[in-house]
Amino acid sequence: MKKIIDILKELHPKYDYENSDDFISDGLLDSLDLQELFGIIEKEYKVELVGTDLTPQNFRSIEDICDLLASHGVKVDG
Repeated sequence: MKKIIDILKELHPKYDYENSDDFISDGLLDSLDLQELFGIIEKEYKVELVGTDLTPQNFRSIEDICDLLASHGVKVDG
């Protein structure tokens, strides 16, 4: 999960992702951030996500991102 936090911090270094349960409703990520994060995750984890994966529900929290990656066979270490 540290790698995911590091990726999120690349987008907005001052945001407190660790203490947010919903990045979208807390205003930590917007639609442009989701698109950028989508591409970064594909590159960093060497996974091919599909367009239907680009939904706010998949990026609301660290756990949601881990679940998304797990659905594509990627194991994310704690």
